Amino acid sequence: MKARNGDKELRDLFRNKLESAEVVPSPSVSKIIMKKLAVRRFLRFNAARFNAWYAGAIITTGTIIAVILSSNPRNDESYKEPALTKETDTQIIKEEVRGVTEEKGDTENKTVTGKQEEKASYPVITPDDQEPVVPEQKAGPVNSVRIPDIPEETIVSGKETLRNNLKATVVNKDSYIAASVIEGCAPLKVIFRSMIAPEDSCKWTFGDGGYSYNRNTEWLFDIEGEYKVNLDVFTADGKRNTSSVDIIVHPSPEAHFEITPEDAIIPDDEIVFLNYSTNAVRYKWDFGDGTTSELFEPRHVYGKYDDYDIQLIAYSEYGCSDSLMIYNAFSGSGYFVDFPNAFMPNPNGPSGGYYSPRSDESAFVFHPVYSGVADYQLRIFSRLGILIFESNDINIGWDGYYKGALCEPGVYIYKVRGKYISGEPFTKMGDVTLLKN
Repeated sequence: MKARNGDKELRDLFRNKLESAEVVPSPSVSKIIMKKLAVRRFLRFNAARFNAWYAGAIITTGTIIAVILSSNPRNDESYKEPALTKETDTQIIKEEVRGVTEEKGDTENKTVTGKQEEKASYPVITPDDQEPVVPEQKAGPVNSVRIPDIPEETIVSGKETLRNNLKATVVNKDSYIAASVIEGCAPLKVIFRSMIAPEDSCKWTFGDGGYSYNRNTEWLFDIEGEYKVNLDVFTADGKRNTSSVDIIVHPSPEAHFEITPEDAIIPDDEIVFLNYSTNAVRYKWDFGDGTTSELFEPRHVYGKYDDYDIQLIAYSEYGCSDSLMIYNAFSGSGYFVDFPNAFMPNPNGPSGGYYSPRSDESAFVFHPVYSGVADYQLRIFSRLGILIFESNDINIGWDGYYKGALCEPGVYIYKVRGKYISGEPFTKMGDVTLLKN
């Protein structure tokens, strides 16, 4: 404890002796001390004065700029920007445009080629003057079926037609249906093909009440009109796809004419041809003596008596046609078949149509007055077009009854066809009034 007190007294003695003493360092010592202080201040960050941090940032920024400038060749004195003339500028632009076009064209070609390679196995039937068309891929079953060929010939039954209006046609490249023809004259026969996969099933509906479950089928449209044909495709995975095509059936014309006078004397009389054709806009007459006419109702004088076959061809606006020929037109003079325009049925019940001079006097049966008739067919229709009576025996007429019941009074239509004993055909149509007793 005494030693510690002695040390304290010694320190106090020195402090008292030296407290007022002034020590002045030499100039060299002072300079060294100031340098060390300046270095410490420079290395310490202070936003108010320049220091080592600011210097480092400046050096780093300068180094980056120098690297960037040294990498640009245009800063090199040896590099010179080429002088562009109008010609060279245009050439450069063309080359750039050509490069873009070729690159785009290659891309499109690759895309189209890819589609063609995918669908090359199922060509679609096309018109005669076109290349085969490949349909686009559709959800469902069009990837593995090859469609059978459809005959090129036009399929129209019983009528003369213009082929250009009835060429085989591809209905729609996105459709499941191919049809041999989509427009024509009644009766129109159409062959349908379904473009579906083997594992799928289908149902056709033809728009006139008919239907079919066959993959490929044919249908006869015998009445004029527009029909929407639908094909429902039932895929193996339970999906249902529907395609349709419109079929247009044009009315066929009916050629009909009469010759006057009925008991013409050849070559003295001038012959007049009365045209009763329907649904026709153009006509062609053949008088049987080497002369023709395209008038609606021509007149003609024959140079001598002979057996002449006279023909009329009637054409519709759609190119449909019908013809009528009268053989030996002037050899059957005196042959005829005529009908009354009214009669009064027997109210006591049907008679079966047999008539005699007595029934004829009472006008109970509708029957013809005739001469020289060989073949005969009579049909009676209601105003709605319902067939209510038919007879192939000229000795049996209509007694005014239908299925055992007396028909309502009114106007009915008759049509008769046949041939005279000379071989000359005849066709007549008219109306008859059924009177109430």
